[in-house]
Amino acid sequence: MSFNVLMYHEFRERGTFDSTKPSTISVEQNYQDALPPVLFSYVEDFKEQMNYLKSEGYHTLTLQEIKNFYENETKLPEKSVLITIDDAFQSVHKYAYPVLKSLQFHAVSFVVLGWLSQEMKKFDPTISMVMSKKELEEMKDVVELANHTTNLHIRHSNGTAAMQMISFEGLKKDLTACGEYVDFPDVFAYPFGIYDSKDIERLIKADVKYAFSTTPGTNTIETPLLELRRDIVTLGCTIEEFKAIVERGEKK
Repeated sequence: MSFNVLMYHEFRERGTFDSTKPSTISVEQNYQDALPPVLFSYVEDFKEQMNYLKSEGYHTLTLQEIKNFYENETKLPEKSVLITIDDAFQSVHKYAYPVLKSLQFHAVSFVVLGWLSQEMKKFDPTISMVMSKKELEEMKDVVELANHTTNLHIRHSNGTAAMQMISFEGLKKDLTACGEYVDFPDVFAYPFGIYDSKDIERLIKADVKYAFSTTPGTNTIETPLLELRRDIVTLGCTIEEFKAIVERGEKK
Protein backbone atom coordinates (compact mmCIF):
# COMPACT_ATOMS: atom_id res chain seq x y z
CA MET A 1 0.00 0.00 0.00
CA SER A 2 1.29 3.46 -0.88
CA PHE A 3 0.29 7.08 -1.24
CA ASN A 4 1.48 10.15 -3.10
CA VAL A 5 1.90 13.64 -1.69
CA LEU A 6 1.26 16.68 -3.87
CA MET A 7 3.01 19.97 -3.12
CA TYR A 8 1.69 23.39 -4.10
CA HIS A 9 2.71 26.94 -3.14
CA GLU A 10 1.12 29.80 -5.07
CA PHE A 11 -1.88 30.18 -7.39
CA ARG A 12 -2.66 32.67 -10.16
CA GLU A 13 -5.16 33.07 -12.93
CA ARG A 14 -3.56 32.92 -16.35
CA GLY A 15 -2.43 36.32 -17.55
CA THR A 16 -2.27 37.95 -14.11
CA PHE A 17 1.44 37.54 -13.37
CA ASP A 18 4.78 37.43 -15.14
CA SER A 19 5.73 33.76 -15.35
CA THR A 20 9.23 34.62 -16.61
CA LYS A 21 10.43 36.24 -13.38
CA PRO A 22 10.58 35.21 -9.71
CA SER A 23 7.84 36.70 -7.54
CA THR A 24 8.99 38.85 -4.61
CA ILE A 25 7.60 37.54 -1.33
CA SER A 26 5.99 39.79 1.28
CA VAL A 27 6.11 38.44 4.85
CA GLU A 28 5.94 39.86 8.37
CA GLN A 29 9.42 38.60 9.22
CA ASN A 30 12.31 40.80 8.13
CA TYR A 31 13.31 38.55 5.23
CA GLN A 32 13.57 39.15 1.51
CA ASP A 33 13.35 36.44 -1.12
CA ALA A 34 11.52 35.57 -4.32
CA LEU A 35 9.45 32.57 -5.35
CA PRO A 36 10.45 30.84 -8.62
CA PRO A 37 7.64 30.77 -11.22
CA VAL A 38 7.87 26.97 -11.35
CA LEU A 39 6.31 26.85 -7.86
CA PHE A 40 3.11 28.54 -9.05
CA SER A 41 0.02 26.78 -10.35
CA TYR A 42 -2.59 28.24 -12.65
CA VAL A 43 -5.99 28.27 -10.97
CA GLU A 44 -7.55 26.75 -14.07
CA ASP A 45 -5.10 23.84 -13.95
CA PHE A 46 -5.63 23.34 -10.21
CA LYS A 47 -9.39 23.10 -10.72
CA GLU A 48 -8.89 20.55 -13.47
CA GLN A 49 -6.50 18.53 -11.31
CA MET A 50 -8.83 18.50 -8.31
CA ASN A 51 -11.85 17.65 -10.47
CA TYR A 52 -9.86 14.75 -11.90
CA LEU A 53 -9.16 13.42 -8.40
CA LYS A 54 -12.85 13.75 -7.54
CA SER A 55 -14.11 12.08 -10.71
CA GLU A 56 -11.65 9.20 -10.30
CA GLY A 57 -12.63 8.55 -6.68
CA TYR A 58 -9.43 9.66 -4.95
CA HIS A 59 -9.42 10.08 -1.18
CA THR A 60 -7.63 13.16 0.17
CA LEU A 61 -5.78 12.11 3.30
CA THR A 62 -5.56 13.77 6.69
CA LEU A 63 -2.37 13.81 8.72
CA GLN A 64 -4.00 11.61 11.33
CA GLU A 65 -4.62 8.97 8.65
CA ILE A 66 -0.93 9.16 7.73
CA LYS A 67 -0.01 8.71 11.39
CA ASN A 68 -2.38 5.77 11.78
CA PHE A 69 -0.87 4.16 8.68
CA TYR A 70 2.67 4.30 10.04
CA GLU A 71 2.02 3.87 13.76
CA ASN A 72 -0.86 1.38 13.75
CA GLU A 73 -0.55 -0.12 10.26
CA THR A 74 -4.09 1.05 9.54
CA LYS A 75 -4.92 0.56 5.88
CA LEU A 76 -5.36 3.67 3.81
CA PRO A 77 -8.43 4.11 1.58
CA GLU A 78 -7.92 3.08 -2.01
CA LYS A 79 -6.47 5.76 -4.29
CA SER A 80 -5.25 8.01 -1.47
CA VAL A 81 -3.35 11.25 -1.94
CA LEU A 82 -2.16 13.92 0.49
CA ILE A 83 -2.46 17.53 -0.70
CA THR A 84 0.08 19.91 0.86
CA ILE A 85 0.46 23.65 0.34
CA ASP A 86 3.57 25.39 1.66
CA ASP A 87 4.05 28.87 3.16
CA ALA A 88 0.39 30.02 3.40
CA PHE A 89 0.31 32.58 0.61
CA GLN A 90 -2.84 34.69 0.19
CA SER A 91 -3.71 33.02 -3.09
CA VAL A 92 -4.39 29.79 -1.22
CA HIS A 93 -7.28 31.48 0.59
CA LYS A 94 -8.46 33.28 -2.56
CA TYR A 95 -8.20 30.48 -5.11
CA ALA A 96 -7.39 27.02 -3.71
CA TYR A 97 -9.58 27.01 -0.61
CA PRO A 98 -12.90 27.52 -2.48
CA VAL A 99 -12.03 24.68 -4.87
CA LEU A 100 -11.09 22.29 -2.06
CA LYS A 101 -14.17 23.22 -0.04
CA SER A 102 -16.55 22.75 -2.97
CA LEU A 103 -15.20 19.23 -3.53
CA GLN A 104 -15.07 18.39 0.19
CA PHE A 105 -11.34 17.81 -0.13
CA HIS A 106 -8.79 17.98 2.63
CA ALA A 107 -5.36 19.63 2.54
CA VAL A 108 -2.41 20.51 4.78
CA SER A 109 -0.79 23.94 5.03
CA PHE A 110 2.81 24.04 6.21
CA VAL A 111 2.94 27.33 8.09
CA VAL A 112 5.87 29.67 8.72
CA LEU A 113 4.44 31.30 11.83
CA GLY A 114 6.69 34.37 11.73
CA TRP A 115 5.51 35.15 8.20
CA LEU A 116 1.82 35.53 9.09
CA SER A 117 0.46 39.06 9.42
CA GLN A 118 -1.94 40.24 12.11
CA GLU A 119 -4.01 42.32 9.69
CA MET A 120 -5.60 41.26 6.42
CA LYS A 121 -4.08 42.96 3.36
CA LYS A 122 -5.43 43.49 -0.13
CA PHE A 123 -4.51 40.72 -2.57
CA ASP A 124 -1.88 41.80 -5.07
CA PRO A 125 -1.10 39.35 -7.91
CA THR A 126 2.26 41.03 -8.61
CA ILE A 127 3.80 39.85 -5.32
CA SER A 128 3.65 36.72 -3.18
CA MET A 129 2.07 37.91 0.05
CA VAL A 130 1.56 35.58 3.00
CA MET A 131 -1.91 35.67 4.50
CA SER A 132 -3.03 36.89 7.91
CA LYS A 133 -3.78 34.56 10.79
CA LYS A 134 -7.48 35.34 10.36
CA GLU A 135 -7.45 34.23 6.72
CA LEU A 136 -5.54 31.08 7.56
CA GLU A 137 -7.89 30.16 10.39
CA GLU A 138 -10.91 30.70 8.14
CA MET A 139 -9.78 27.69 6.11
CA LYS A 140 -9.49 25.23 8.98
CA ASP A 141 -12.70 23.44 8.04
CA VAL A 142 -10.74 22.16 5.04
CA VAL A 143 -7.07 22.81 5.76
CA GLU A 144 -5.10 21.59 8.77
CA LEU A 145 -1.89 23.28 9.82
CA ALA A 146 1.56 21.79 10.30
CA ASN A 147 5.06 23.00 11.20
CA HIS A 148 7.28 24.90 8.75
CA THR A 149 9.27 26.77 11.46
CA THR A 150 8.62 30.14 13.09
CA ASN A 151 11.52 32.21 11.75
CA LEU A 152 13.85 29.68 10.11
CA HIS A 153 12.50 29.63 6.56
CA ILE A 154 15.57 31.49 5.34
CA ARG A 155 17.94 30.42 2.60
CA HIS A 156 21.61 31.41 2.82
CA SER A 157 23.78 32.20 -0.20
CA ASN A 158 25.96 29.14 0.48
CA GLY A 159 23.02 26.81 -0.13
CA THR A 160 22.20 26.07 3.50
CA ALA A 161 18.99 26.86 5.36
CA ALA A 162 18.71 28.81 8.60
CA MET A 163 17.52 25.73 10.50
CA GLN A 164 20.88 24.12 9.78
CA MET A 165 22.92 27.01 11.17
CA ILE A 166 21.11 27.66 14.43
CA SER A 167 21.93 25.91 17.71
CA PHE A 168 19.81 22.96 18.74
CA GLU A 169 18.34 25.03 21.58
CA GLY A 170 17.38 27.72 19.06
CA LEU A 171 15.88 25.16 16.70
CA LYS A 172 13.85 23.55 19.47
CA LYS A 173 12.54 26.94 20.64
CA ASP A 174 11.57 27.92 17.09
CA LEU A 175 9.76 24.64 16.38
CA THR A 176 7.97 24.75 19.72
CA ALA A 177 6.66 28.25 19.03
CA CYS A 178 5.23 27.23 15.66
CA GLY A 179 3.98 23.99 17.19
CA GLU A 180 1.88 25.88 19.71
CA TYR A 181 -0.03 27.48 16.84
CA VAL A 182 -0.45 24.67 14.31
CA ASP A 183 -2.60 21.54 14.58
CA PHE A 184 0.29 19.09 14.19
CA PRO A 185 3.48 20.37 15.84
CA ASP A 186 5.33 17.11 15.19
CA VAL A 187 4.71 17.14 11.43
CA PHE A 188 7.27 19.21 9.55
CA ALA A 189 8.30 20.30 6.05
CA TYR A 190 11.94 21.13 5.34
CA PRO A 191 12.32 24.77 4.21
CA PHE A 192 13.39 24.70 0.55
CA GLY A 193 13.68 20.92 0.89
CA ILE A 194 17.19 21.39 2.32
CA TYR A 195 18.38 18.85 4.90
CA ASP A 196 21.03 16.28 5.72
CA SER A 197 21.47 13.42 8.19
CA LYS A 198 22.37 15.82 11.03
CA ASP A 199 19.12 17.71 10.50
CA ILE A 200 17.18 14.47 10.78
CA GLU A 201 18.93 13.66 14.05
CA ARG A 202 18.15 17.11 15.43
CA LEU A 203 14.49 16.90 14.44
CA ILE A 204 14.15 13.55 16.20
CA LYS A 205 15.70 15.09 19.30
CA ALA A 206 13.22 17.98 18.99
CA ASP A 207 10.29 15.50 19.01
CA VAL A 208 9.40 15.86 15.33
CA LYS A 209 7.91 12.56 14.19
CA TYR A 210 7.29 13.19 10.48
CA ALA A 211 9.08 15.40 7.97
CA PHE A 212 8.30 16.00 4.32
CA SER A 213 11.03 16.56 1.76
CA THR A 214 10.86 17.78 -1.84
CA THR A 215 12.14 14.48 -3.17
CA PRO A 216 9.60 13.12 -5.66
CA GLY A 217 8.18 9.65 -5.37
CA THR A 218 5.66 7.39 -3.72
CA ASN A 219 5.54 6.69 0.01
CA THR A 220 5.18 3.20 1.43
CA ILE A 221 5.31 1.70 4.92
CA GLU A 222 9.11 1.44 4.45
CA THR A 223 9.65 5.13 3.68
CA PRO A 224 11.69 6.85 6.45
CA LEU A 225 9.31 9.07 8.43
CA LEU A 226 11.72 12.00 8.40
CA GLU A 227 12.15 11.76 4.62
CA LEU A 228 8.63 11.46 3.27
CA ARG A 229 8.46 12.19 -0.44
CA ARG A 230 6.46 14.88 -2.23
CA ASP A 231 5.82 15.64 -5.88
CA ILE A 232 5.88 19.33 -6.79
CA VAL A 233 3.00 20.23 -9.09
CA THR A 234 4.81 22.73 -11.28
CA LEU A 235 3.55 25.69 -13.30
CA GLY A 236 1.72 24.56 -16.41
CA CYS A 237 1.53 20.93 -15.32
CA THR A 238 -0.72 19.27 -17.88
CA ILE A 239 -3.50 16.96 -16.83
CA GLU A 240 -1.60 14.08 -18.44
CA GLU A 241 1.48 14.89 -16.34
CA PHE A 242 -0.70 15.18 -13.25
CA LYS A 243 -2.32 11.81 -13.91
CA ALA A 244 1.11 10.22 -14.23
CA ILE A 245 2.06 11.53 -10.77
CA VAL A 246 -1.01 10.32 -8.91
CA GLU A 247 -1.42 7.06 -10.81
CA ARG A 248 2.16 6.05 -10.04
CA GLY A 249 1.10 5.43 -6.43
CA GLU A 250 -1.58 2.97 -7.49
CA LYS A 251 0.99 0.67 -9.06
CA LYS A 252 2.88 0.09 -5.80
